[in-house]
Order: sequence, then structure tokens, then C-alpha cells
Amino acid sequence: MPTAEKKPIYRKSLISCLLILVFGIYLTTRGTKEKTEFESITGPIDYFDETFQEITYGGKGDHRFIHVAGAPVVFELFVGKATGDFSPKFENLDALRPGDEITVYYADKTPFQKNVDLRLNKTVQFIDKDGEAYFIRGNKDKYGGYSAIGFSILMSGGLFILKKTGKII
Repeated sequence: MPTAEKKPIYRKSLISCLLILVFGIYLTTRGTKEKTEFESITGPIDYFDETFQEITYGGKGDHRFIHVAGAPVVFELFVGKATGDFSPKFENLDALRPGDEITVYYADKTPFQKNVDLRLNKTVQFIDKDGEAYFIRGNKDKYGGYSAIGFSILMSGGLFILKKTGKII
């Protein structure tokens, strides 16, 4: 039986690990930024809905959709409260009403979100009304970043061991 020919995958795999590492650092950095470091828009709410999710997400009740007058997109916020959800640290969105003047602090879309529905922005970090917090992001970016960094380091180590043992080239 012929032996399988080894393919040169080490370099490409290491580059992939490097990209995952960079993305992890980006997420970790974004997850630790202060409110004032994000883009923001202030204005009255002209659209607030939780029923749109019934079409989009099967009616789970975990999402809120808010549009601020003058904003180019609708802001989608995840407010899941089930065990294991990456819930916001604080959330009182149901107290907001159309016409309320709020400030939404949001991040740029990640490279993985660039081609997703352009009408929505899912990167809301904070929402304030009259200087009082109504939404404070959770730790999903920070934990996601740490996970990506850890995965990248483990995979790089595994690749190095496979290269040294001659299993891959």
C-alpha cells in the first residue's frame, strides 16, 4: 500500500493561526474599551420593536431593534437571559419608548459582519438616556477574544510539534 504524500500545510496553517490571533486581540481590545472610545449617535428613537425577531429568530424574545433618527442602520441588541447566553451586563431597554432621546455607542462591524445584513448593526456597546445607562454590553467580546487567542496559541503549538515530528511539512 503506498504511503500518503505529505502536503506542505505548515506555513498556511501558521498564517491562519496568526490571523485568528490578530482577530482575538481585536475582540479583546474592543471588549475592554471605554464608552467614550466608541462611535456614537444621539437622537430620538423613531423605531423600537421586539416583534421583528419572531420572523428572524423564531420568536425567542432575545433581541431588540432600535432605530435612532438620522442613523443609517437599525441597531440590533441581544438581551438573552438564559443560562449560557452572553447577556448584557445591564439592560433596561423595555423602559424606552419611541420619541425618547438616547445616545447609542457602537463599534465598527467585524470583518465577519461586513457582508451580513447591511441594514443592521449588532455591535451596540452602550445606550444612555439622560445620562443614565439603559444598556451596558456583556463580556462576549472579551471572552471571545481570549478564546481565539488561546485557540491560536494551542494550534500553533500543535503545528510546531507536528512539524518537528515530521508529520507535516
